[in-house]
Amino acid sequence: MVIPFLRAEGFKGSYPHFTRIKSDRINLLTFQFSMYSSRFVVEIANCGVKGNIVFGKQVEPSKSRVHYQGKRLRVGSIKHKTDHWFEFEKKLIFSDIYKKRAKEIITLWPEAEKWWEENPA
Repeated sequence: MVIPFLRAEGFKGSYPHFTRIKSDRINLLTFQFSMYSSRFVVEIANCGVKGNIVFGKQVEPSKSRVHYQGKRLRVGSIKHKTDHWFEFEKKLIFSDIYKKRAKEIITLWPEAEKWWEENPA
């Protein structure tokens, strides 16, 4: 549900790293899972159209990642006013928690778009 949404929004790449090329920047998005619990973050950042310099070496745009950027956002953190994590532990037998989290990400999408626009590379 989320991956087709990302494709419709112009993102390329493969799970967990996605990129969308704009005229003046590249929007980056990644999914990062906790090693300690059933939760994950959707982290976003921008980088320049030429990519990044990481440890003194040029990284091409297609290889740029969110974690290379100093300024980034975890989607949902603005709305919830905290470092937002998406929980996916199954607590309810009759609930599709994965579909709920996908819908939550899509609902929070305007927050991501606004942040990308206001925070150039």
